[in-house]
Amino acid sequence: MLALAVSASAEAQEPDTLPWPVQALFLQDVAQVQEAGAVQAQAAFQARDTPGGTYLEVPFEAEFGLGHHLQLTSALHWEREPTEEALQRGISSVAVGATYGLIDSAARGLALSSGLEASFSRAAFSDNQWTLAARFLAFQQVGWLGLSADLEPGVAHARHQPLKPRAELGLGVVLGSGWICPVGEVHAELEAERTLELSGGVKVKPGPAVELGAGALIGKHGTENILGALASIVISYPP
Repeated sequence: MLALAVSASAEAQEPDTLPWPVQALFLQDVAQVQEAGAVQAQAAFQARDTPGGTYLEVPFEAEFGLGHHLQLTSALHWEREPTEEALQRGISSVAVGATYGLIDSAARGLALSSGLEASFSRAAFSDNQWTLAARFLAFQQVGWLGLSADLEPGVAHARHQPLKPRAELGLGVVLGSGWICPVGEVHAELEAERTLELSGGVKVKPGPAVELGAGALIGKHGTENILGALASIVISYPP
């Protein structure tokens, strides 16, 4: 009886977690960490039209909660990329990582998490053989407005160069928390050729375990202009 009372007291004292308006954005993740045994899978479609041709990217991502505010992450990217020599198609990169939840408080409307991620790229799609990045994610709910930030400083090992610094920065906004939520994002990649993209769209939740999204983007990669379309599906278990 004493053990049951202690367990019930601990559960009662455990703070409520943030009621997430969306499970993921189009170009970046949110600070949510999956609970023990929970799985979240995401597939997306990204089309970017540039003066050099149309680039297609289909990322598959998965998160698995280990408990104690820790989760494992993995990603696999398929790409179609036009080059001067030939049209490249296939798996372009894989990534693995871990994320630790620092804060997830409904009372404060705040979530913070951090982690590490390593990715490995094929020579046909990237000059970088591998990259290692730290991840710092934050989410703040202010009334009907959700603000998200994702900072990823790191290093990249190029095939013909020494280690070089790189970073990614994402800022996002979510309006509302109902079954449909408009979202907007700014995403930047800071390398030799910098990329800046602005996206907007909607996230729709037809059920407790499914989230669908559609949007558009504009941007610039180096000196090239970018126009694109975005789509995504997120499935969570348990709902």
